[in-house]
Amino acid sequence: MSTTRSTGIHCPVGPPVTGPVTDVIAATVDAVRRLDDAEGGNRSSLQYAHQQFALVAEYVRRESFTTPAVRVRMVNLWAQLAQTVGWMAMDAGLHGLAQRYFRTGLAAAHESGDLSLTSHLHGCLTYQAITLGRIRDAIDLANAGITAARTEPPAVRALAAARHAHARAAFGDVHGLRQSTDEARSHLDHPDALDSRPSWLYWLTDLDVVTGQTLITAGFADSPGASRLLDEADPLITPWLGTHAEQTETRDALLHGTWLARSYLRRDDLEQTLATATSLLRYATTVRSAQVTTILHGLCADLDHRDDLRNHPGALELRKQLKAAAGLP
Repeated sequence: MSTTRSTGIHCPVGPPVTGPVTDVIAATVDAVRRLDDAEGGNRSSLQYAHQQFALVAEYVRRESFTTPAVRVRMVNLWAQLAQTVGWMAMDAGLHGLAQRYFRTGLAAAHESGDLSLTSHLHGCLTYQAITLGRIRDAIDLANAGITAARTEPPAVRALAAARHAHARAAFGDVHGLRQSTDEARSHLDHPDALDSRPSWLYWLTDLDVVTGQTLITAGFADSPGASRLLDEADPLITPWLGTHAEQTETRDALLHGTWLARSYLRRDDLEQTLATATSLLRYATTVRSAQVTTILHGLCADLDHRDDLRNHPGALELRKQLKAAAGLP
């Protein structure tokens, strides 16, 4: 009998899985989510998360349950775990592995009849496609997420619409961006939006920072009125950074903050570029995220391409710190 010392989960060799066993596994799924929040794509954390995924997969494959309801719950927990581990793999830059997790989760969510989770996994694949520059794929995936969410709780529909807005932004479609963003906000403004959301959607309390990031994405896609879009993002992201930058979600603070710094530089606001980037750099050595490293590389490249800043003391110092933080020569 194989075991894991940290969670106490035991893979069955014969007896059927009971409801209390799934309770223990649900606690493990929650623990992996907290691990993702705290450490993201850290390789050791990802390895641990994969071990938990493999253990739950073993339960599912052995097809031994006390009731059909217990089996459905087990398959659903497997789908939830696949989503989280896939996100961690994507954060580590392991996109092929991440996609395999997401696709496994999608099949398990479908089998367990969970349309909310199905929609969320389509949203994860949407986000990944945008990261990889596969914008048409992202739009198709975002549309699938909206279709799956049609009868689901308002927060799920809000997230699906927000992913669609992000995909339209990456495509340079400002009209589609605004239409989907308005839809997302209307769903999240529903009186029961937070009370009725699935437990795994605990992090979605507002859409300001998500909308801000979407506007920056559109601005960097050279959409019409790009500078105005970047201006709109400032009041949506800056207050959020002030609230979250000192907490454990430093990965997101770095990600959104570095994009904001790049946005300031794009608008020739060097003072705000230096202030924003410098305030976040102290976290760069503690957050293990390939996504963040890529954006730090982007900011460094933006500075390198500015001939007018080659001898600027503040820009020189920021470039030096960025290269150290991002592991650049």
